[in-house]
Amino acid sequence: LVGKVAIVTGGASGIGRSVCQVLDREGAKVIIADINDKKANETLDLLKGKNHTAIHTDVSVRANVTHLFKKVEEIYGTVDIVINSAGIIQTPSLFTNTSEAEFDKVISVNLRGTYLITQAAVTTMLKNENATGRTILNIASVSGKGGRRFLSSYSASKGAVIAFTKSVALEVALKGIRVNTILPGFTDTPMTQGTPEKVRKGIIEEIPMKRIATPLEMSEVIVFMCGPRSTYMVGADRPGVRRDVSLKRDHQ
Repeated sequence: LVGKVAIVTGGASGIGRSVCQVLDREGAKVIIADINDKKANETLDLLKGKNHTAIHTDVSVRANVTHLFKKVEEIYGTVDIVINSAGIIQTPSLFTNTSEAEFDKVISVNLRGTYLITQAAVTTMLKNENATGRTILNIASVSGKGGRRFLSSYSASKGAVIAFTKSVALEVALKGIRVNTILPGFTDTPMTQGTPEKVRKGIIEEIPMKRIATPLEMSEVIVFMCGPRSTYMVGADRPGVRRDVSLKRDHQ
């Protein structure tokens, strides 16, 4: 990926930060797009290469997204890789107790944000006559396929990201742009570190390896999916491992 220009939303922490580090290792020029400037600059300091940038971005606001891509074009001239890692999780609760405001916020960041970034990315990539080799990778969740009790809003947002990704992939594949998604399982990130121990143990019990994933284990796959060794992968949804469980077990 030497010389490739890669935007990573949500690059200030968690899987997004790890993705930035792997891209840096592989020689890409990394743009960290995040709403948290302090953490984004901390990620920037962790990168060993040069020509990286942090740009303040709220992915749910179109003006922010427009500014992001304008700045990237001014600095780098183009964009080759876009990884949608920005996301939030709801406060775990029965869906009947989830406020409309919280539902809207989760959808706004996780789904609308992915939509806005992807739309801007495709528009920018197609300014070149030949967009072959350019990739977009959206981070969803295994909860988007199998659901997760007490996380209905989050699961709905990630399920929509999966369907959205497949739809966009069908539209742009012949233009040379590959669009895929990955569905991480429970991963050791700031988003999950506040999970109650009882819930954490229950989730680990569902995982065949009986442990949670590290961000690096996810980011290595993500960067592979954006690289030259996965050129026939389009519209894929690669899952993190979580054993299927029955509704009866899930509600115990």
